Amino acid sequence: MHLKEASYLFYKASLDPYYPTISSSISYQSLIESSTRSLQRIWDRECALGLGISYRLFDGGYRRSKMKQAYLTFSQEDEEIKTIKNDLILEVKTAFYNVLAKERVLESRREAEATARRNYELAKERKKVGLTTLFDVTHAEVRYINARLAVVDAEKALEKAIGDLNSLIGIPLQKGTKVEGRLREEWLPVYFEQLKRIAYERRPEILKQIKEIKKVEQIVREYKSEYFPKIDSEIDFNWFDNNFGLSQREHMFLVTLSYNIFDGLGRYHRVSAKKRELMANYKRLDELKREIGLEVYKAYKDLEMAFSSLKIAKELVREAQINYDQAYGEYKVGKGDIIALIDAELALSQSREELIKQVLNYNLAISGLEHAVSVKFLK
Repeated sequence: MHLKEASYLFYKASLDPYYPTISSSISYQSLIESSTRSLQRIWDRECALGLGISYRLFDGGYRRSKMKQAYLTFSQEDEEIKTIKNDLILEVKTAFYNVLAKERVLESRREAEATARRNYELAKERKKVGLTTLFDVTHAEVRYINARLAVVDAEKALEKAIGDLNSLIGIPLQKGTKVEGRLREEWLPVYFEQLKRIAYERRPEILKQIKEIKKVEQIVREYKSEYFPKIDSEIDFNWFDNNFGLSQREHMFLVTLSYNIFDGLGRYHRVSAKKRELMANYKRLDELKREIGLEVYKAYKDLEMAFSSLKIAKELVREAQINYDQAYGEYKVGKGDIIALIDAELALSQSREELIKQVLNYNLAISGLEHAVSVKFLK
């Protein structure tokens, strides 16, 4: 931000050559002439006051090119700030979605804890009536304890995720920030060619490079201005006398044309060097577009992959739920064993967490695509 403010001030300073220059002078001169052969001394003195106004009428485009260079430098700093903001938005969104995911993980593990407890209570009831052995109770209890430990881990993971978010948004790390929002699970209707075109139009890195090309073009014009003559105008007002009365006056109006006929080959070499630098910047722009186009393509493929994984994870949860319900019903009526029930419950818990992971990956893929294109898809 400070660099942007500094470049703006330099831009304002570049406007000075468009204003006239006003100067003033005042002088007092005393001359004493004497001779060693004579005691006679001659005194001569003069008082003068001058006021001058000068203005450059033509400079071959030098002032205009310097002003545009300063403005483009200021504009480049603005694009640099947009680049930093784009990166920061991605970090904040990543932390925000991670908090939402950790909250869902905590909720899922609490649900898994409740399910494991129900299995444990069922095993104890069956043990009381002699329908099962201590083996079933022990296994169900171990699973229940592990589910409780998983809840504690999820609570601490959520606290750390909130700390990450707090750090990015500038609030105390230990503050229990409450986030509101949801993780998107619907397909985002976007197309690669459209995204690439938008990225070429909006990415700050490309816009900054385009302005760098324009700035070098202005430097070429600046150097070419040395081939043109300079036309200056000046108005002088002078008052003078041999005393402070300043009774005599003189006014002048001047128009001066100056041109360097030959001052070496420096002008030619400077223009040639900047033209080659201009060609290099065009190549850099092409390379930058290639890199950003590839970044958009990879981000788009990540989006497709994340959504496909999300759909499969949803199917897995449905099948795991059916499998658990069947295993619970069989164990309740004495047709199944505790190992199958625990495995089914564990598989259901893992499938739910896998679903949350894929939902998070999908939302992170959307954020990555937004960053690659430098546009906001979701509100």
